[in-house]
Amino acid sequence: MKRDTSPVADVGPPASATVIDPWAPLRRPVFRLLWITALTANICSWMFEVAAAWTMATMPDSTPLLVALVQTAATAPVFLLALPSGALADIIDRRRYLIFSQCWVTAASLLAGVLAVSGALTGRWLFFVAFLMGCGLAMRLPTYQSLMQEVVPRDEIAGAVVLNGVALNSSRAVGPVIAGAIVASAGAGQVFLLNALLSAVAVYFLLRWRRDASPASNLPSERFIGAIRVGIQFALHTPALLAVLARGAVCSFFGGAPLVLLPVVAKNQLQAGPTTYSLLVSCFGLGALVLALVLGRVRRRVSRDQLLASAWTLSAAATAVVGLSSSAYAVGAAMVAGGFGWMAAFSAFQVAAQMALPRWVGGRGLALVLMALWVGMAFGGAVWGQLATKAGVATSLLTAAVTSLVGLAATWRLKLDGHGDGDLTPSPYRRAVKLAVPLEPAQGPVMVTVEYLIDPGRAVDFLKLMQASRRTRLRNGAMSWAIFRDVAHAGRYVEQFIDENWLAHLRHRERVTAAERAIENRKLAFHVGERPPLVKAFVGADVPKGPG
Repeated sequence: MKRDTSPVADVGPPASATVIDPWAPLRRPVFRLLWITALTANICSWMFEVAAAWTMATMPDSTPLLVALVQTAATAPVFLLALPSGALADIIDRRRYLIFSQCWVTAASLLAGVLAVSGALTGRWLFFVAFLMGCGLAMRLPTYQSLMQEVVPRDEIAGAVVLNGVALNSSRAVGPVIAGAIVASAGAGQVFLLNALLSAVAVYFLLRWRRDASPASNLPSERFIGAIRVGIQFALHTPALLAVLARGAVCSFFGGAPLVLLPVVAKNQLQAGPTTYSLLVSCFGLGALVLALVLGRVRRRVSRDQLLASAWTLSAAATAVVGLSSSAYAVGAAMVAGGFGWMAAFSAFQVAAQMALPRWVGGRGLALVLMALWVGMAFGGAVWGQLATKAGVATSLLTAAVTSLVGLAATWRLKLDGHGDGDLTPSPYRRAVKLAVPLEPAQGPVMVTVEYLIDPGRAVDFLKLMQASRRTRLRNGAMSWAIFRDVAHAGRYVEQFIDENWLAHLRHRERVTAAERAIENRKLAFHVGERPPLVKAFVGADVPKGPG
């Protein structure tokens, strides 16, 4: 196997220094179509969530815990199914998968509408339908978000994230108002039926899209289980993504408290009806929409970590006001502030994740981010709902506000900035591997060794660089990695990594990015031999069994 030494692209500037034009992606027809589809789907989601939460809150045997568990039922599938869904988004046609997810949501909404109109919608059925809707959400979100890397260039990713926030949060402002008005005048069943109709419209938009993107690889698609393993492995060896996952889970655990308890706040604390409740949810969406519109200017002045810290603190303050106030106006203002803070945090997480993920693992990586956010909200909903049932809504929300700041301090060292946003442009090895005998794709494992000759006085710096090499090998699919020193030669080191089989090795060669090529070039700069480092590949051989 010969080493490819093609030029390496320069590493791009940090995202925090990028000037964001949030409207640029809308000038691209495919993004515009997908954005309209996402807006429609998000309106449906919020209409369903408001109608379902209010339906549970008004049932005779309802408790704050049961109301909070409606959101848990709708968000738990994201934790359970987002990673498998992200793996499917990376290995099958994303357009078809997105259409299937919307058909699923249409069917679930229709089921809820029929049950509600016929008077058969019990608490158990409501949990079941909410779970089905959550499954549709788990399928749609990672698929849609991973498409952003395909339909917009890398320098417009941050703008696309902002526009997705506009779609999400304008729907959060519009959907609850529509749902609240319909619930008050015609009942929740009509909301669910309208939801089914709008979901069908989203399917129509997707059918109009003719995806003509060429396949990223000529190799066969990854196997489902293997794709999940590699996705998890990529995350474990990518510090920037690990920081997003950890901080996202903690932030959403505390930040979701006002939303999950808002039906109880509106009904008991404010003595109000579904219209007031839906307007309060809309206030949350309004705050997020305002942030989305000014985020481009904000991001030029602050880093992602500064943005997240400010957003987290603002969200905690808003949670405390919701818990303490008996005025609908004060609670509405707090919800605007909370929506502003949540959108800022969500944007910081999404941009940091997008900048850390190459296209080949985009679905799985973004699915893990969604899992972190939704598992935080799902567990938070259960915890804050149970505490509200035992000690009261005000106590629960105040506890969430105070402990939220503790969570911010505890995760302060996990930075979203500082890792650098490397150039993730594909830069695969183009030179074919010379084979003495043909190999089947499933033959393996495959061991690759790279022999370096370096100045012994630079060994410490070389070994530090090899830690970066270890991360790139493992996150691109290698099953193991090691570095060895020749005991008979002070300057000879051998890097070794093992791929699962020959096909996995070929995929490993295809996944190399320009940023990883830069690491390769830095390793080559340490080499002092007259020839390039010696690279060898070995495939596992079967040892015949002896007699008996």
